[in-house]
Amino acid sequence: MRKILIRVGLGLLAAVFALCAYVSVLTNHVYVTTPSMYPTIPPGSLVFIQPQKTYRVGDVIEFHGNGLVFMHRIIRINRLGDITTKGDNPENVPDVFARPVTKADVIGKEVLAIPYVGFPELILHRPGYGLAWLRAELGFTGRLILIGAVALLTCLYSWVAGRAARVALRRRADLSPTPVP
Repeated sequence: MRKILIRVGLGLLAAVFALCAYVSVLTNHVYVTTPSMYPTIPPGSLVFIQPQKTYRVGDVIEFHGNGLVFMHRIIRINRLGDITTKGDNPENVPDVFARPVTKADVIGKEVLAIPYVGFPELILHRPGYGLAWLRAELGFTGRLILIGAVALLTCLYSWVAGRAARVALRRRADLSPTPVP
């Protein structure tokens, strides 16, 4: 039974690792680093972006503006094609850029946003900021679950590492020469 559990656990870890590698390398995705789209798309969300032929009012887009990359909602497109955007956070005001945003500046439209899944990448690149938002987003119950998950993974790792060490010691003992009487 233990061998089955170990194999299932290692298989799940391998599947998660493969999925993370696939998402990291083969998809057009971003992770949200600011609360500008909160509460619709909170910080730490993993967002998949896809270029579109046309963009409409209401679409959440990723775009270049003032030398930076933003992800905000289109609130207006004038007859010249200039796009006005605004983050969903109620404290935001419509964005103002040195040069108006046009379709040429748009990277793509948000097609899927998964809350919290982008936190590992956010924490990796900006640890203090990412951990502060993670604490704020999770609340007390979420923190308990996170602490439990980390503790469980730590115990699982320790158990697997200890088991591997014991197996290695047994193999060495089996291979060592036995004294001849």
